[in-house]
Order: sequence, then C-alpha cells, then structure tokens
Amino acid sequence: IIFEDKNIIVVNKPSGISTLPEVDSTSLFDLLKKDRELFELNRIDKRVSGLVLFAKTKESQVIINKQFAESNVKKFYKAIVSKKPDTFTGILENYLEKNKNKSYISTPENKKAKYSKLSYELISSSERYHLLQIELFTGRFHQIRCQLANIGCPILGDLKYGYRRSSPDGSIFLHCFKLDFVHPGTQERVVFEIPCPEIWSKYGF
Repeated sequence: IIFEDKNIIVVNKPSGISTLPEVDSTSLFDLLKKDRELFELNRIDKRVSGLVLFAKTKESQVIINKQFAESNVKKFYKAIVSKKPDTFTGILENYLEKNKNKSYISTPENKKAKYSKLSYELISSSERYHLLQIELFTGRFHQIRCQLANIGCPILGDLKYGYRRSSPDGSIFLHCFKLDFVHPGTQERVVFEIPCPEIWSKYGF
C-alpha cells in the first residue's frame, strides 16, 4: 500500500497477481477487500506490475471514473525492450480490436476497433536492452503491449506479443510507475510515483 485515506487506496501491485477477481486465483481486490470497502477503478495485467488505484466510497469511484473518461488521469509506464525504436520519441496512434484474450491492430473502418494513443521516449540503454517511458492517453486492452510490438519492439517476457522467450520470474517488463489525478476529497492534483521492480537492475535499469 503506497497511500490510503477515507477516499482512495493506491497499491504497488507485483506481477503474478491479477488486479480483479478471477475464477482460479486470489486477486489484489480480494486481498484488500477483506479489511475495507472497495470499488474498482483502473487495472493492470496480471503479469504487469505497478500502481493500481481503488476507491473506498461509491462517490469517489464516480468522481475518478469521470476523470478517466475525460482523460484527466495521467498514466505513465516504463518498459524494457530489446530493440531500439527507430526514433527516440514518438506518438503511436492505432485502432485496436480485442479478439478473445489479445488485441490486434485494425483500421478506423472496423466498428469493433477502438482508437488508441500513447507517447514513448527512450530514456536509457544498457548493452542489450532499452528502457522506454510511456504516457498512456487511452486505456485499451493490452494497448502498450500491442502497440510496441507493432513497431517491432515487443516487451521483454511478452510471448503473446512476439518476444522470443519468457522472463525468469514469468513477468512482463512493463511497470506503471506514476499516476497523476485530482483527489476526490481535496479536489487537488496528486501524483504517486514508485521505482521499477528490483529484477530490472539485472538488465541495466
């Protein structure tokens, strides 16, 4: 738990645990709900790590969900890739269609596809790997994973989107390290930021 008050709780989710309840495993939501009232806000994939935000009242959930809908919540990630992008910075805009448990690049004409946008910046490189910082402007299913794979830069450990092998701990090297939003109680902007997982140091970051 990074922060908690009567309105919200902010948690650093490790990889390997789902954000929301699943049939065959205990979720972060299950663990936290034992001691408090809890309402869903954002989620990150099971094998991805980083900041997850829950509301503790229905009123707070409504207020923050409105911010998500209006793109007033700023979401920042870091990712490790083995191929350097063609440009040091870039904006990726695609239409993504979710089919079963994967997203695919599609076209604006496809009514099932949703507009997806992110920006990335190359912030560091080690001998074999590259660290990207990403701002996510839309929150589509597997968006970052799909859009980076589409430019030839699948994330380390992400077999589903084209990386060649799994990681030692089974994680995908994608981490939500910063959230910036208006607190539903104080009405002031708050920023929560956390470091990357310890295992990332073995890859030079």
